[in-house]
Amino acid sequence: MEQNRSRLRDGEDESPEAKLARLIAANEALQARIEEHLRAEQDWAAERALFRAMIDQVPDYLFVKDVDSRFVVANRAVAADLGRTPEELIGKTDFDLHSPDFARKFFADEQRVVHTGKPAIALEESIMTTEGHRKWLSTTKVPLRDNGGKIVGIVGICRDVTERKLAEDQIHFLAHHDALTGLPNRVLLMDRIEQALLQAERNGTCVTVVFMDLDNFKLVNDSLGHSAGDMLLRTVAERMVKSLRTSDTVVRIGGDEFVILLPDQHSPSDAAGILEKMRAAIAQPIAIEGQLFRVTVSMGLATYPADGNDGETLLMNADTAMYQAKERGRDNFQHYTAEMNISARERRILQEGLRLAVERKEFALVYQPQFDLRTGEIVAVEALLRWHHPTLGVIPPAKFIPIAESTGLIVPLGDWVLHEACRQNKAWQDAGIPPVTVGVNVSARQFRDGTLVKRVASTLKSTGLEPGYLELELTESLLMQDAEQAIGTMRELQALGVKFAIDDFGTGYSSLSALKAFPLARLKIDRSFVHNVVTDPNDRSIAMAMISLGQKLNLRVIAEGVETAEQVRFLSENHCDEIQGFHFSHPVEAWEMAEMLRKPPKPAVAS
Repeated sequence: MEQNRSRLRDGEDESPEAKLARLIAANEALQARIEEHLRAEQDWAAERALFRAMIDQVPDYLFVKDVDSRFVVANRAVAADLGRTPEELIGKTDFDLHSPDFARKFFADEQRVVHTGKPAIALEESIMTTEGHRKWLSTTKVPLRDNGGKIVGIVGICRDVTERKLAEDQIHFLAHHDALTGLPNRVLLMDRIEQALLQAERNGTCVTVVFMDLDNFKLVNDSLGHSAGDMLLRTVAERMVKSLRTSDTVVRIGGDEFVILLPDQHSPSDAAGILEKMRAAIAQPIAIEGQLFRVTVSMGLATYPADGNDGETLLMNADTAMYQAKERGRDNFQHYTAEMNISARERRILQEGLRLAVERKEFALVYQPQFDLRTGEIVAVEALLRWHHPTLGVIPPAKFIPIAESTGLIVPLGDWVLHEACRQNKAWQDAGIPPVTVGVNVSARQFRDGTLVKRVASTLKSTGLEPGYLELELTESLLMQDAEQAIGTMRELQALGVKFAIDDFGTGYSSLSALKAFPLARLKIDRSFVHNVVTDPNDRSIAMAMISLGQKLNLRVIAEGVETAEQVRFLSENHCDEIQGFHFSHPVEAWEMAEMLRKPPKPAVAS
């Protein structure tokens, strides 16, 4: 105070010039302070503009809310998803912007942060956009404190993780569903079986597991391609689902195999009506690439508690029953019985044994002669496979060939048969025996393998057998699966010098135009028509027609399964060219066949 009075007293004594200078200096200082304040305001405005520009460039949601969860700051990403501008959000809460359910959850999360001071890290929550789409966000909310440490609000950042969530959902779906049909897969099946068994135990009801396989699916797959096969599988899957109850489950195990779970059954017989309805639905014609197909199914049933107390046992027993349905003519269903395990066990033994049988040299070939009906001369021999199992004895081909086909072992096994038959035929020739053709059966799987031509050429080269002494026997059904491809493969083999016979003729569905196109040398009448040719007028007429047809196509005609003199006489009278059967010779070992080949022909077999 005294200092100020002193200044005033001093001011009274200062000169006008000094006083003016002092006033000018004070004015300049004031002006400087005003300019500094203006610069500070400009800097603050610039900083706010920079802050706004910065947060608006961030694609994630950024926001600040007060302690009552009202927006204080929001960037453009937040506002855009809500159909607002950032300014329009200020002062609003989630109750103004979202449905009550969403708003209550967001509010609860934020108030927990405000009251506890603990941040909420990476909460995954969903919102609905203005377009009605669900969006998933990973949200972190932390407390906002003033200089004194008091919580005055929350700061939030949200990242859009919708794509990741959808990818996770897709991965989860694919882990539990079949990609082609969208049906549940084995993983989900086992969980549902477990749940169904628990419920059945509580309620005293039954659960039926059905193992199902499409009949002759490979015919569609191989003749029209995999895309047509996929279309067939999807159509069948849709029909199955529509024909069953909502409580039932249809599962694709793989390929053309399905499993059906029928829970809450009052007795094992309840499933019959459901499955008959489903069979009828599946059997309706299906149009694929302009062709109509009728699909049939073979099914095996196993029911809890009679046939098993857990999912794996029920599945195994249903699978066993399904094979019985296949063996009983397909297009039917069979209930599991304990006796089926005997044949299933034998099948498993054979399947395991097949894998080692070639290297253990358990296989052998026998040969059955084929005679010219007029001269009695042996014109060819057919190589027939036998399996000498170390514990089960001699196993007929009808038992192990289907297993070899289904497991793919038929390809290496077929290679062995081809090589051994060619080697033996060359050995006979080298021993001075008059040369004959050796016939070797080719399976469908071998024929479709794509390397048959190369394997045949390699075998002929390694054994030294001239191609003209090898005849490949192909079944009628094999050729008709894909006639165009079959003709192409046969033409390549024909170029090597190999000949062809069509086996089991009359049991398939070949057209005459297709038959004419195949480069065949011989036509073999199936034994089923020869067996009753003397007593059955229909079989007699069919056999006569086949002989006439073959000869008009310039094919040699041979009858299989000839067992009686009466059959020989009928075939001779109708000018059949060749015969094969027990009436003349059972299949014999190679050394016995050599003795037969050395003998001169009989005067006339038919006499």
